[in-house]
Amino acid sequence: MRLRRSAAIAGASLLALAGATGWKYPGYARVTLMTMGLAEPRTVGGSIAEFGPAAQRVFGPACREAGIAWPPQRARLVAFKRERRLEVWVAGKRGAFTLAGAFDILAASGGPGPKRKDGDGQVPEGFYRLATLDPNSRHHLSIKIDYPNAEDTAHRTVDRLGMGGDIFVQGGESSAGSLALGDGAIEEIFGLIAQVPGSGREIWIAPFDMRGGKLPKPAAADPWVADLYSRLAESLKEEHSVK
Repeated sequence: MRLRRSAAIAGASLLALAGATGWKYPGYARVTLMTMGLAEPRTVGGSIAEFGPAAQRVFGPACREAGIAWPPQRARLVAFKRERRLEVWVAGKRGAFTLAGAFDILAASGGPGPKRKDGDGQVPEGFYRLATLDPNSRHHLSIKIDYPNAEDTAHRTVDRLGMGGDIFVQGGESSAGSLALGDGAIEEIFGLIAQVPGSGREIWIAPFDMRGGKLPKPAAADPWVADLYSRLAESLKEEHSVK
C-alpha cells in the first residue's frame, strides 16, 4: 500500500511539474512523462495529423500562387547564421523553388565558419539533407541535419569520430550547434517536412546572407572554406534570389 501511494505521489508530482513547465519546456516534460508511462509517444504520422493543417495554412498560399500542388515534392530550408533567419522554400518535382515563409532563429551557438569537431559549438555550413524526423524530441520536435556529410568528412581536421554530430533544426530556445526556432515555428516546419518525400528534404546553411555583397575571407590555410563559400554564394543567387 505504501509503495503504491509513493508511486501515485511521484506520478502526481511529475504531472504537476509537466503542467508547471510544459509551457516552456514541453519536449522535456513530454519525454519525462513517456519515461514514466504517463504519455504515449508521438509518431510521424500522428504529427502530420496534428501539425499538418497549420503547415498548410502557413505554406499553402505560396504553393497555390506558384502552381505547386500540396504537399510540395521538395522543400529546402535556407539558414543564415549572422542574420539568424531561416527561409522555407518549396517546389514541385520539377521547376524552380518559391519562397513560402521565413522564421527567426532564436538560438544558434558559435560564429561564422563550418563545424569541424565535436564540442566546438559551431553550427555546420554547407549543403545538407534533412535526414530524420523526431516527433518525441526533448526540444519538442526536431529534424536531423546529415552533418557530417561526405564533403565535411573529406575535409575533416580531426578523426572521423571526433567530428561530432546530432545537429538539428529544433524547437525550444537553446542551441549547442543546432538551430532552435521555438516550438510554434518548428510545429509548422515539421508539419511541412514530414509530408515531403525524403529525397526532397534539404537545408543549406550559410554564415550570412550571401546573395549580395562581398564574401568573407576565410583563413588562408583553409582553401576548402573559401571554395565552399563561393559555391554557396553562387547557388543562393541562382536558386534563391528574393525579388
